[in-house]
Amino acid sequence: MTAILFDRRAFVAAALVASLSGLAGCTTPVARGGGAASPFLAASVTKVGGVDDYQVAWQAMGAEHVAVHVGGSPSPVLSGTPMAKGGGTGSVTIRNPAPGSRPYFTLVPDRGAPLVIADRALHLPSIANLRDIGGYRTVDGRWVKMGLLFRSDQLDRVSDADLKAMEQLRLRLVADLRTESERALEPDRLPSGSQPLILDVAADSDGSLGGDMRKATAAIEAGKGVELLTAANRDFVSLGSARRAYATLLDQMNGSPILYHCTAGKDRTGWASAVILTLLGVPRDTVMADYMASNAFLRAKNALVQEMLAKSNSPMNPSYLEDVLTVRASYLEAAFDEVEKRYGSFDAYVRHGLGLSDEDIRSLRSTYLQ
Repeated sequence: MTAILFDRRAFVAAALVASLSGLAGCTTPVARGGGAASPFLAASVTKVGGVDDYQVAWQAMGAEHVAVHVGGSPSPVLSGTPMAKGGGTGSVTIRNPAPGSRPYFTLVPDRGAPLVIADRALHLPSIANLRDIGGYRTVDGRWVKMGLLFRSDQLDRVSDADLKAMEQLRLRLVADLRTESERALEPDRLPSGSQPLILDVAADSDGSLGGDMRKATAAIEAGKGVELLTAANRDFVSLGSARRAYATLLDQMNGSPILYHCTAGKDRTGWASAVILTLLGVPRDTVMADYMASNAFLRAKNALVQEMLAKSNSPMNPSYLEDVLTVRASYLEAAFDEVEKRYGSFDAYVRHGLGLSDEDIRSLRSTYLQ
């Protein structure tokens, strides 16, 4: 009985830590650059099967022809023989000419500006929730650049092969949003060339968000995981340590590739992504879709956790654990609601909560939008 109780408590504690990895749009006028407007209304890249084939799809308003070029970096490829061609609306499957590397696809229309896109998923087995937050269209028709901003779950279990693959991202900075106890227990493995930055979102918390595992375990076992995660998401807005962490992350965004992460890469990291994307002008439904995508990326990882629970003979209801292993729209909505409650608008939160000026916002948009 004692062994079962110990396993159950340790298990729930680990699950809670993973769970806490964790639109009122910004109204600053979006000033466009002087280049041609992007005609692309939609564009996506998806890896096909287990080989290095990628399906590239697009819809370009007013264009009759689109050429598809492939490169090994986010820089546009505008010359040479295209890998494929199509009409204003099209879909092609292209084999990566450099197997094992991450391909970037430049869509070149006969009218308007080109667009560089890539598969948002990185497909590294030991980092389940690693992805690019670029490739989203903004309300004014621009696109978030790819290859510059990455989000992920824990990095302590990165395999040697995946660590080598991460080096291709040329990360300047890896921001760790976890608590001191999480970092001590599961220290990051970082690719060469990257610098660590500690941004403890929950440093000012005296509750479960700050690491009170007994309180958290009791809440989960009582079926109050939803309430726990809802409160945590509100804390991402209200805690002084959270505001400082997210403000510092934004301050570090200078156009060089960075990655930010927590344990599961869904809550603390999810709010970071929501803030960045909303600030750049991505519509709320797209922001929510990016947030909810964690459930798909973490499905296999969470299934293993539930399997461990079953083998532990714990009396806990599996659905209670599911509440903290996954994300719900209501969790992110709680954070946005807290923004409205405390600041009146997302715009005011960015300015008064995170300390950004109009010039800061214009600079970020100029740097990260194409």
